[in-house]
Amino acid sequence: MSGDFVVRAAVPEDDPEQVFDVLGQLAPDDARPDATRLTSAWRDLHAQAGRRLLLAVAGETVVGTLDTLVVPNLTHGARPYMVVENVVVAAGWRRRGVARALLLAALDDATAAGCYKVQLVSNAARTEAHRFYASVGFAQSAVGYRRYLTSTT
Repeated sequence: MSGDFVVRAAVPEDDPEQVFDVLGQLAPDDARPDATRLTSAWRDLHAQAGRRLLLAVAGETVVGTLDTLVVPNLTHGARPYMVVENVVVAAGWRRRGVARALLLAALDDATAAGCYKVQLVSNAARTEAHRFYASVGFAQSAVGYRRYLTSTT
């Protein structure tokens, strides 16, 4: 890890607006939730069992995110698995080891939780990200499907 930033778990006292500023770089067309909805989602994220949002922080500034969920499981000896989402590094911080540090921290957490696997999905067009995931030991091993649901709000 670089001395320019640290990786740590997000805490309720962190600013969800600042976290969303980084997340918004993954999907710039994503509408920013209003403050009430963002605050509610932030509170729910911290209350969810098995959920941990990792942040890369430089000084007081969030420069990267990685969201994890450890899922209880009945197969594989009833060992849980981890799902990784929202791996995002702020534009000025890319290629400085931020994503690698975040992912290695998530892998450490998965190992500590007794997970038998860590899985993530990545947009098929993000070939550079796919090369990165391969460089830290992930292998393309499945065909993924998504069905986006329409908003009810």
